[in-house]
Amino acid sequence: MNIKTLLKLEIKNRFSNYSLNSAKSYFKLFTTLVLLAAVVYGVYWVAELFFEMFDKAGIIYEALVMLVSAVFIFMCVAGVSSNIKVLYYKGDNEILMRYPVSGEEVFISKTLFLFINQLLVTAVIVAPFLAAYAKVSGLGVAFYATIPVPIVFLVLITFFLSNILAIPIMQLTNKIRNKFALIIIGLAVLVTVLFAVYMVLFNSMVTFMNDKEFSVFDDAIVEGIGKVCKYLIPMKYFADIMVGEELYIAYPVLIMLTGITLIGTILVIVKLYPKTLLNNVEVEGSAFRHVTRNRRRPIFLTLLHKEFLQVFRSVNYSFQYFVLACAMPVMVYFCNNITIQLGQNQIGEQIALGMSLLVMLIFATVITSFAATSTSREGDNFYHTKVAPVSVHTQLAAKFLMYVIVSALANGVCAIVLFSTKQFDLNTSLWLFAVAESCSIALTLISMRMDINRPYFNLSGEGEVVNNNASTTLSVAAGFAVALVEGILCMLLSYLADIKLAFVLENGYIVEFTAQLMFYVCSGIAAALLLASIFGYLFRLKHAYNKIAK
Repeated sequence: MNIKTLLKLEIKNRFSNYSLNSAKSYFKLFTTLVLLAAVVYGVYWVAELFFEMFDKAGIIYEALVMLVSAVFIFMCVAGVSSNIKVLYYKGDNEILMRYPVSGEEVFISKTLFLFINQLLVTAVIVAPFLAAYAKVSGLGVAFYATIPVPIVFLVLITFFLSNILAIPIMQLTNKIRNKFALIIIGLAVLVTVLFAVYMVLFNSMVTFMNDKEFSVFDDAIVEGIGKVCKYLIPMKYFADIMVGEELYIAYPVLIMLTGITLIGTILVIVKLYPKTLLNNVEVEGSAFRHVTRNRRRPIFLTLLHKEFLQVFRSVNYSFQYFVLACAMPVMVYFCNNITIQLGQNQIGEQIALGMSLLVMLIFATVITSFAATSTSREGDNFYHTKVAPVSVHTQLAAKFLMYVIVSALANGVCAIVLFSTKQFDLNTSLWLFAVAESCSIALTLISMRMDINRPYFNLSGEGEVVNNNASTTLSVAAGFAVALVEGILCMLLSYLADIKLAFVLENGYIVEFTAQLMFYVCSGIAAALLLASIFGYLFRLKHAYNKIAK
């Protein structure tokens, strides 16, 4: 009974924003389902192209093995992250420990919730890929009948394995939680490598789309993929059950793995969970201690230093901001490289500049949206900013300068990469930097003002803002709109200039589309946006800030 009650509490807590008596909740649910259906269809289309590419090389089974391996790794990583977050770091753990329930009951209720969630997520992720595989391979209805069994094995094994790995990984993270530079560098490298692998695969798919008569893999790569897939154990056995190969090996191995990981999970429940939960509650509230020499700095530099430390000493904030900023140049390079390759026999060469601007502004949007929590991140310390012997404008200027420094470095490195790889000349690279940085500054000011108008303070736990608020959502939406307008106009005007389009007005004046026109239009939009954002940010700024009340 206690487990059932605790499970209900978990579900209510997760879906607290939805109400059966609210029309707004039904509309939100409908919108979510429509977007989910669109995403699933898009994934199905990409998956079909993916399997066709491997089928042309005669290694479609190996493609299925690699897919299952990727899903297995993803579910293990996501499972460990979810387990740590829900089982050990969730804010209600302190309260539940005071209830008349055992640690085992708390663990089982939370793991049941995680299991249901993981089962649904796995079904949504895997379904479009398996449907595409069935269509390309021609296995038909018989293939669908074999899917449920390996999916259940996949969910159970990764779920139990995540429970076993959660505690040692959490203890490792607690040991390095204050090694901020190491964490940021590691995350930046990881994100960059993952994006590079993704873009290489995407580049192969683009090449295949251009000419489906030829395989994008040479014989050596095909042979290498075949050899590697033979050793992808136990992931290989999930694919074997789906296609009906080596069942006498696959079933015993997966059943044995399920049993071993289940026993490991039970041992975790009985031996480690209550003790680890108590220790973690104590560790979570402990302060970070780092003895440093007091330094006298000017007031503004002190505020700027505080802003960098506030982001730098939070894994959550540093990942959202510094890590993505570090990875941005690599992402822009790969995207632009693919666009130029696409232009060898299509219109990619004409739209390469616009595509680069679009990609830079999209990543700049993700980075600058962090400014939409500039005030909210103060948390319990917010009222100190009102009584501090420093003007509000000076405090906000320090925040703004930090955002400008990071965005300027990210956009500057992007421009240097594009120029050094000879994708664009020096003048074009400088123009890209100027437009992207102008839009970044404008979006930063817009985001900061939106957060001042509608801040969200997290007053529980360590006070970090972990959920997106309305300001963040609007900031991202505004940034994407700017990116689309600037990028599409740049692509369109570049293409019209390349084909030398011109027309004559009624008064005889000739309007000719040139490259200069494209530069003027995009620069004008960026300048107008920057001026408007400065005015909107400064308009009654102190009055809006003083109206904030938690």
